[in-house]
Amino acid sequence: MSCLENKTILAIDDTAAIRTFLRISLMDQGVNFVEASSALEGLRMLEQHKPDVVVLDLGLPDRDGLDILPEIKRSHEGNAPIVVVLTVRNDRRTKDTAAKRGADAYMTKPFEMEDLVEVLQNQLR
Repeated sequence: MSCLENKTILAIDDTAAIRTFLRISLMDQGVNFVEASSALEGLRMLEQHKPDVVVLDLGLPDRDGLDILPEIKRSHEGNAPIVVVLTVRNDRRTKDTAAKRGADAYMTKPFEMEDLVEVLQNQLR
């Protein structure tokens, strides 16, 4: 049994193909999967579903993922979700900013699903 089973994961990513890939792969692990294609929709889903984990893209159409990161970490009255940043941005400054704003893990695209699952499992342990 995976430690991901019955966990709720919210993916906030504007790329439909990535959301689909995450949905198929993570539901395979027994995850309750919810998704959003914008920052606004993501914050709404966050309130609605109270996910255990948020997989957050930084390049969103309406707001930068870095800007909503502190809002995500403040949600859930102190029981904030784990945030895994999944982005094409690979520079040190972005990684540092993400960490300062509360990211629990940082991965760059393109990525291997096995690596993401491993990061998620390590964060949930």
